[in-house]
Amino acid sequence: MSIGAKWTLRYVVVMLVTTSAFSAFVYTRAEQRIRKDAGLLMELQLAQLLAYIDAHPGAVEEWREFAERQAQGADPELRVGVQFFHTDGRPATSVGAASMTAIPLPAQVVLGKTDPAPREVDVGWGYPYFVLAGRGAHGVVQLMIYSRPFARSAAGIRDAFMSALPVLVLLTAGVGFLLSRGSLRPISAITRTARRISTRQLDEQIPTTGSGDELDELAHTLNDMLARIREGVARVRHFSADAAHQLRTPLTAMHSQIDVTLAKDRAPAEYRVVLADLLLQVDRLSDTVNAMLRLAQSEGGLDAAHSVRVEIDPLLEDVADFFVALAEERNIELTVEASSKGAVRGDPSWLHQLFANLLHNALQYTPEGGRVDLTARPAIDEVIVRVRDTGPGMTESDRQIIFSRYARGSASSEAETEGMGLGLALAREIARAHGGTIEVESALGVGSVFSVRLPLAPAPA
Repeated sequence: MSIGAKWTLRYVVVMLVTTSAFSAFVYTRAEQRIRKDAGLLMELQLAQLLAYIDAHPGAVEEWREFAERQAQGADPELRVGVQFFHTDGRPATSVGAASMTAIPLPAQVVLGKTDPAPREVDVGWGYPYFVLAGRGAHGVVQLMIYSRPFARSAAGIRDAFMSALPVLVLLTAGVGFLLSRGSLRPISAITRTARRISTRQLDEQIPTTGSGDELDELAHTLNDMLARIREGVARVRHFSADAAHQLRTPLTAMHSQIDVTLAKDRAPAEYRVVLADLLLQVDRLSDTVNAMLRLAQSEGGLDAAHSVRVEIDPLLEDVADFFVALAEERNIELTVEASSKGAVRGDPSWLHQLFANLLHNALQYTPEGGRVDLTARPAIDEVIVRVRDTGPGMTESDRQIIFSRYARGSASSEAETEGMGLGLALAREIARAHGGTIEVESALGVGSVFSVRLPLAPAPA
């Protein structure tokens, strides 16, 4: 059964229960009101009869004639009956229905009291009688009224509700169907859009109504999820393209080298030379794949499970210690001035990779006898880390592409540096993943300054 059918059925059930409860309430209230009106009518008639017998003490025949006139003026369906008793409780005379059936006088009336309200007495005529007895100074009167007309009035109200119930059910079913279809229209739109989505068609968006209700919130949530899926698929495609771009040429070269080597018999020493060269190329391919994987991971964002409080100054000192040997080998002065006294929230290994890439890049492009400075300074709500070198600098066109994948500045060929052009791209993505930025300032013949700005972590509680 569809959700729309279930909702329609629920509307009908709720309407049936509500209507039945309301009908029962109205019927009960109507019955109580009719009974009260009957009681008021009987009290008025009884008061008139008691006043008459008190005005005509002992005139039993006159009592009967007066009661007959009263009964004749009433609705025949009421079957009015009147019983007269002497003050000691002996029957005196009766009129109307009371002539055909005698109803005993209540003991409390004989003792001098009056009925507080009409009572029901079943005389075997299908419907009970309302009976009310009262005592006057010269006699006792007991008035009888048939309850059938009053019961039919209450039953008429009940029957009216019962007759209207099928119509209400049909109307409720129709309205429930329309309401459920209108409510489920956004879900139908979500279903149609989801069916159109594939890995080749991820630009679809779930339509939103702007109503702000739960279904609209669901549509926004699904759109956000689709955006994340698009980003993930884009990263996979980038990685695939990167792998094809970076691996095709070296694999082709290795294949050609192996073909040439196997084309004729060679001395063992020649094979060792070829294998050593192939091993070197395999190591380079491994480094390339690892760099591409790290870049893909950084583009996916920071994993909250690996996010901790990281003190910047000790981290920079560890990074610098790692490159001391390389700096000494190239006769480059490497200085560290980490005085930020700040901490950031992030992944320690990623942050180490970020500053290691920048420092390695600076040492690569700084000529022998040059200088590389690594500094950290505090700022408002952030820490600024700078890597300054005295390398050849960059042109404006180089600065525009320096953080792109596989981009290598014009100085790279002049400096004969090795690399894949992924280091600075990876550094930028790591900075972004930590909510920071990375910028470069450079001048030809002077050097370059890379500045990383990272937001400070909240102070520990």
